[in-house]
Amino acid sequence: MEYRVITPSDSQYPVKAKERLGKETPEIFYNGKLELLDRFTMSVICSDKSHGIELLETNQVLFTIREYDMNYIGSWHSIIESEIFRLALFQGYGRYASKKGRNILLGNRTLTLFSAKGLNNETYESYLLDRFYPPLHEFPERDEYFRRAAEGELLMLSVCEPDETRQTRKNIMARNWMACVLGDIIFIPYGPKGSKTYITAKKVVEANIPVFTLDHPTCADLHNLGIPGFNRKTVKIFLDEKGAKLGVSNSKQVSSEQTYEIPEMKEAIIKEPAQIELNLKMGRK
Repeated sequence: MEYRVITPSDSQYPVKAKERLGKETPEIFYNGKLELLDRFTMSVICSDKSHGIELLETNQVLFTIREYDMNYIGSWHSIIESEIFRLALFQGYGRYASKKGRNILLGNRTLTLFSAKGLNNETYESYLLDRFYPPLHEFPERDEYFRRAAEGELLMLSVCEPDETRQTRKNIMARNWMACVLGDIIFIPYGPKGSKTYITAKKVVEANIPVFTLDHPTCADLHNLGIPGFNRKTVKIFLDEKGAKLGVSNSKQVSSEQTYEIPEMKEAIIKEPAQIELNLKMGRK
């Protein structure tokens, strides 16, 4: 993949990273729209040791989160991360949809991909294919992601040497930490003691970066670190407080983009047994 390098001395280098890391700020290798990092950004990290209950609770919270305009950033590797990654562009991107006679502007959501490999070896195709493995390859969002990659609408980052071919533990930890540093807020759906996610969560708390998790007993280890938990209703207060903006809704707005019906199946996304089956079958070590 063709890539560029940006150093801390560059005026376009993400301000949040320089403020939070100081002299430890690394150079960043990237391909795509670096300006996406200037948007309100939500970082996501989650342990791959998660179970069905965490996936269900996460999907509930996402019902509220996806109403906001923001940039999503993460590795998109674990099952829950992959679910958030897929839903990041769910129901379109800055497009209008018709619901009960109203035209609604869906959230202006953008996506940043963070690789633990070097960009001489990672490509948009290799990255996306690794996330849209069967049966995820059948989701309609897949085509939208590949279209965005082809038209330069995504952003790929790496803090690894360009020739790095392996996702080593060191590279994964560096990637996860940097993804958090670049966020205005951080969402950690699950991170039990002993996991890489828990270790990063402790650093996030120590760095005083705004972070939240699920309001559920399964996240007790994160709660004990001082990380607040929210549900579908209460997360809105947190998002508003931290500066996230709701997507614009205008019943009189006319768009040249093709409209489509929003599926009346939101609850089915949560209750559909296939979601639980997916978590059990596709878990990664």
